[in-house]
Amino acid sequence: MKTSLLFRKKYAIVRPFIYKKASLTSINLRILILLLLQIICLFIYKSYSALTVIGSCALASFLVFLIRFLTKKEPVYYVFGSLLQGIFTGMLLPETFPPVIAAFIVFFVMLGVKIISSNPGNVWVNTVAFSVLIAWFIGQSFFPGFLVTSEILEFKNPSLSLIQSGIFTVFKTDSFITGLFNKYVFKFLKVYVPDGYISFLWDSKSLIPAFRFNILTLFSSIVLFSDDSIDWKIPSVFLVVYLVLVRLFAPMFFGGTFNSGDIILALFSSGTLFFSLFMLQWFGTVPSTKFGKFLYAFLCGITAFLLVGAGTSPVGMVYTILIGNILSVIIKVIETSSEISSTLRGVSE
Repeated sequence: MKTSLLFRKKYAIVRPFIYKKASLTSINLRILILLLLQIICLFIYKSYSALTVIGSCALASFLVFLIRFLTKKEPVYYVFGSLLQGIFTGMLLPETFPPVIAAFIVFFVMLGVKIISSNPGNVWVNTVAFSVLIAWFIGQSFFPGFLVTSEILEFKNPSLSLIQSGIFTVFKTDSFITGLFNKYVFKFLKVYVPDGYISFLWDSKSLIPAFRFNILTLFSSIVLFSDDSIDWKIPSVFLVVYLVLVRLFAPMFFGGTFNSGDIILALFSSGTLFFSLFMLQWFGTVPSTKFGKFLYAFLCGITAFLLVGAGTSPVGMVYTILIGNILSVIIKVIETSSEISSTLRGVSE
C-alpha cells in the first residue's frame, strides 16, 4: 500500500494534471463558436491584418494536429483543441506581427509540447501563453506599450483621460447611445456616464484583437458560466482580488490617493476579461481541490496586480498565466502530499 502511494506521489509531481476528454469536445466547440463572433467583428471592421495573423496561427496548429494524426493516430476530435490554441494565440498577438513568424512560433511550440507530452492532459503549462511570450521576445517592437503614464494615474479616472485625449477611439454614435443609457438606465441609479465609455467597452481599437471586443467577451462569459462549460469560481476570485488591489493601491504608487484606482481601465484593458475567462483555468492547469483553486486564483490576482498594474499592459497577463501555471504545480504537489499523508495515517490506524 505504501509503495503504491509513494509511486502515486512521484507520478503526480511529474505529470500533475489529468483531465477527462469526454466533455472537452463540446466545450471547445462552444468556445470556437463564441470566438467566431469576435472574428466576424474583425472582418466587419476590416481588420484584415489581424485576421491574417489569426489564420496563420490556426493553420500552424492544424498542421501540428495533422502530423500527429498521421503519425501517432491521435483522435480526430483533438483538432478542435488544436484549432482553439492556434486561434487564441493569433488573437493575443498584435495585428502588425508578421504572420509567417507567428505561424512558425505556433508550429514549433505546439509540436514540441506534443512530443514532450504524449497526453495533452499532462501538459501543465499553457501553450498559448508560452507561444505569445516567445513572440514577445522575438518581436517586442510589434507589441503596443503601456498607454498609462504616472501623470495620468494621478487622476481619479485615467480611462476617461485616455478617451478624451483620443487614445481610445470614440464612435460617432457613442453620444446618442450613451444619452439613451443615461436617460433610461443610469438615471435611476443616479449615475452619469460620460461619452466614450460605450465605444471603449465595445471596441478599444487595440492592436491585439483579444483586447478589443470586451462586451462580446462578457457575453461569452455569461454563456459559458450558465451552462457550466467553465467554472466561474476561479475567474471571480481572480478578478475580485486584482480589481480590489487596483482600486485601493494602484494610484498610491504614482502619487495618487488611496482608494481611487480606475477599475474600468483595469478590467477592460490588457485583455483582463479575455485571460480570466479563457486562459486562467486552461484544461489541466489548475489545482483539483476547492481550497487549491481558491489559493491559485488569489495568488494569480496578486501577480496580475504586480505585473499588469492599473491596466493597458500588452503581455502582463501572459506572464501572470505562466507564473500561475508554476504556482498551480506547487499547489498540486502540496495537495497530493496532504492526501497521501492522510491516507497513510488512516492505514496505520
